[in-house]
Amino acid sequence: MRIVLDSNVIIAAFATRGLCQALFEYCLENHDVIVCEEILGEVRAALLGKIKVPEETVGQIGNYLRNSMELVRPAEIDIPDLKDRSDLPILGAAVSSGADYLITGDNELLELGKIADTAIVSPRTFWEKMKSG
Repeated sequence: MRIVLDSNVIIAAFATRGLCQALFEYCLENHDVIVCEEILGEVRAALLGKIKVPEETVGQIGNYLRNSMELVRPAEIDIPDLKDRSDLPILGAAVSSGADYLITGDNELLELGKIADTAIVSPRTFWEKMKSG
């Protein structure tokens, strides 16, 4: 499967132990994980700003993500009702990569439910789906 992990899932995977960390590792081991520059930028900003991870460590994480995931250019899309316009590239990455899933904790994106052929689901929903086979 092709999967886009939203920045909030990646950040949680590095900041805490729990569902997002397990999901992150599972996806990297078993699926093609997609990322775009905008997601990488959000991860970097949050790790440096909110979580206060040292710059050298953030650089190593960035290199790890680039080497472990497929980097795509997001499709140009527009959803006029989308309040957070910074989410458009994340949705565009899902569309341009032909992702099966976009996994996110963002409620506004979750409310969309789907974009093109990509299902938009929470980490818990995806995890339970994978566990149930």
